[in-house]
Amino acid sequence: MKNRYLIIQTGDPVPLASPHGETFADWFIDGMEVETERVDVTNVHHGETLPGMDQAIKNYAGILITGSKAMVTEGDDWVLKTQDWLRQTMPHKIPMLGICFGHQLLADMLGGEVGYNPNGRRMGLSHCHVSADASQDLLFRVLPQPGCDVLVSHSQTVLTPPPDCQIFGHTEADANHLFRYQDFIWGVQYHPEWDAKITAAYIRQRSDDLKAEGLQPDQLLAELIDCPEAKKVLSRFVEITTSA
Repeated sequence: MKNRYLIIQTGDPVPLASPHGETFADWFIDGMEVETERVDVTNVHHGETLPGMDQAIKNYAGILITGSKAMVTEGDDWVLKTQDWLRQTMPHKIPMLGICFGHQLLADMLGGEVGYNPNGRRMGLSHCHVSADASQDLLFRVLPQPGCDVLVSHSQTVLTPPPDCQIFGHTEADANHLFRYQDFIWGVQYHPEWDAKITAAYIRQRSDDLKAEGLQPDQLLAELIDCPEAKKVLSRFVEITTSA
């Protein structure tokens, strides 16, 4: 049985959120509740090469794609190469989970439309309304209904979902916050790997930008809480992929 995971790392934390050199992959592994030795990490944004397809098919129970400061619409070469590689895995149905930028990368790859959120940048605490159909989904059934608090940080969003996918959640500003394509690809716009401390570091790091956009960092900081229910999608992804 395959029990290894590939984390495709597409960015690095802001300095205030990474005082000891923490990476996105570290936060993912913590949420996944797996041993570090079971996880391979490829930093595609730094030009690292993804594994050969034979190796991927043989070794990985699941693939996860992280967040990033990059924008899908910029069409960076490493983004296009990553999408091409992921397309090659699709006939083999290796389960995938994209988070924030990863969610948008998958939606774009599958034929959806990604662009700047007409409601503006979203950062801090939000609330995801979870559809009743989520109770029938292998991954999203772990989320409480009718919804749960989530932690977000993004300027772009999935404007139009990919054809033949199902939407399972929305927030006040993002209509397509949770999606599944066929039975093995999931996208989540919020950050299940973050807690209030990490989110606060991002708000402080980007305080000047937030103020310039009419947002109030002090208010965003005051609203923050941990969102343990939302975090469960990471450990649930491990459960459903190791039992498949």
